Amino acid sequence: MQSPNRIAKRWNSTGKSIFSEMTALSNLHNAVNLGQGFPDFYGPTALLDAISKEVLSCHNQYAPSHGEAALRKEISYFVESTTGVIYDPETEITVTCGASEAIFCAINAFVNPGDRVLVFEPAFDIYYQAIANAGGEVVPVRLHAPDTPVGVRGGGWSIDWSEFDAACSQGFSVAIFNSPHNPTGKVFSEEEIDRIASKILKKNAIVLSDEVYENMVYSPARHVSLCTLPKIQHLVVRISSAAKTFGFTGLKTGWVCAPAYLTDGVRLVHQATVFCTSPYTQLGLARVMENKEWFQNYLLSQNESYLKKRNFLKSILERAGFLVHNSEGTFFLTASYENLAGDISDIIYTKQLVETYKVTTIPLSAFYKQAPKSLPWIRFAFCKKEETLQSVADLLLNS
Repeated sequence: MQSPNRIAKRWNSTGKSIFSEMTALSNLHNAVNLGQGFPDFYGPTALLDAISKEVLSCHNQYAPSHGEAALRKEISYFVESTTGVIYDPETEITVTCGASEAIFCAINAFVNPGDRVLVFEPAFDIYYQAIANAGGEVVPVRLHAPDTPVGVRGGGWSIDWSEFDAACSQGFSVAIFNSPHNPTGKVFSEEEIDRIASKILKKNAIVLSDEVYENMVYSPARHVSLCTLPKIQHLVVRISSAAKTFGFTGLKTGWVCAPAYLTDGVRLVHQATVFCTSPYTQLGLARVMENKEWFQNYLLSQNESYLKKRNFLKSILERAGFLVHNSEGTFFLTASYENLAGDISDIIYTKQLVETYKVTTIPLSAFYKQAPKSLPWIRFAFCKKEETLQSVADLLLNS
């Protein structure tokens, strides 16, 4: 006898993750995985050494729910050094189990059933899942692809401002803003950010500013955090990721910076979900971050390394016949395959790419609540070793 579906209705719209599906297919065909955004090389050994020492010497019991004091202090220094904004480590900074948990907690802290949540698409799939769990309604604002009329006029993934105004006209209580943007690699300009901020202020909406790729921005682009705009600073919940910053996705450590009255809400949900994250990871992070000269040099070298990887992969894809949009930030490139395969489904194309060329990517339609009918764009991750990227060149150009 078949068991009835007992899954809560709020999860009915959530299917198997495209990342898990493509990784399984990649493993089946022994393909090079440029789908999931994780480095295939180690981050700084100094951090591993620091964490290893803390494993043997720290208290190794529950950390304070809102994070170890030493790490919250270093986060405050770091955010001040990069944005000029000072957050109180005691009342305005919360350490979470990765940025994903931070996003989930923030959305569930501020979204009531029926609330409208503004989301810029394509968007990270966890946004949709967390909004569904909270009972909210997604209000999508599309970033039009570089090969569309709006994208051509805007010079890349671009907002149609008449669509933006129309989406906002019925109101929203929360907005989710991501820059540098996953999956497109877009870094929003100061003009775009100011226009979005003005609308958020007018609606008195809380804004979740997902800035996990804040340290991966390539000149001449410049990252501007929403928290630096005085007019909406009191509405900003800023989310960051140590896992992305240090190249160890397994760290699963992130943090939230927000005014105290918003931090209270995040902490309430955080303590009811994971309560805290590992003390030795937090204390190891604090140790390396307190060495300001080392930390700054590490970030500079990481940025230079990723820039070289971006340029190398971009040249490979262009030689293979893809139309590539130049990433301004993150470690992702988006590319159109229309010249290679016409207007077939991006899901079908990515699966064919794995089966035929042994290269794994992610279809962009997975980043929409309802994808456009024509979307011949896919995402490549370039956070890989040089030999990995060279093997992609061999597979795409010599097969």
